[in-house]
Amino acid sequence: MKLKNSPDKTPEPQQFSVEYIQPWSNMICKIKLKDEIFEELQKLYDYTTKDKWKSFGKQLVGQINEEPEVTQEIMSKFPNWTNFCLQTVAQYVRTAMTQVLSTEPEKLREFLGEEIFTRLTTMWFVNQKPGEYNPVHIHTNCKVSAVVYLQTPKEQVKGRKDHYQSDGKITFMNNSGTDMNFASSQCTFEPKSGDMYIFPALQHHMVWPYRSANPDDLRVSLSFNADFTTKRNLEKEQDMQQKMYEDMKKMKESENDKSTDVSNINKSG
Repeated sequence: MKLKNSPDKTPEPQQFSVEYIQPWSNMICKIKLKDEIFEELQKLYDYTTKDKWKSFGKQLVGQINEEPEVTQEIMSKFPNWTNFCLQTVAQYVRTAMTQVLSTEPEKLREFLGEEIFTRLTTMWFVNQKPGEYNPVHIHTNCKVSAVVYLQTPKEQVKGRKDHYQSDGKITFMNNSGTDMNFASSQCTFEPKSGDMYIFPALQHHMVWPYRSANPDDLRVSLSFNADFTTKRNLEKEQDMQQKMYEDMKKMKESENDKSTDVSNINKSG
């Protein structure tokens, strides 16, 4: 028996325009490096670690023994890699700000019309061995951070719990989305050679320890911190610095002018 008003067939899905608005969530960008960029990164690693290298570990929270610093001098020797990082940060900033300003079209148009300047502040490699780890932390004195993987353990031992494999992985965490049905407080990724993650510097994250049949089974990664500004903000900062300099100069001139010395003025009774 056919039910009254029941359709003879499933209706075709309607096509309509959809706009996703998500201004309150931090964005993690995952990139797969092209072969030529990965080769340049490998050359950077070989150069940085070939001789006695400078440790960056004292400035980091990782429970890791070997963290060679990529100094500004070393960066200058690998312009292809450095330029790739700068361009990637600039693209991340534009994409992230498009999300942040999605509900303010005038501000968004103004920002997208700006020239963005980026700068790499610090860079270092991490030679992580079995049992070492990086606790939950953020990166300070910068706005954008990134991690890229060169090598993963070859003899890593599988975790004990099949339903929760976290050993050796990187976890990002945030609770800005408070709805438990449509938001998650953390996400975890398995490091793979050539994978790069870019994220806000104040995004909490951690790296889990792992076990291996080989005590020297390395997981090698590179991290860097970056800053950015727009041309307009840079000009404002320069104007402010110039005004501060002029005010300081006037103050020193005033100090040298005895006629303006008020230190000997007696207080009235």
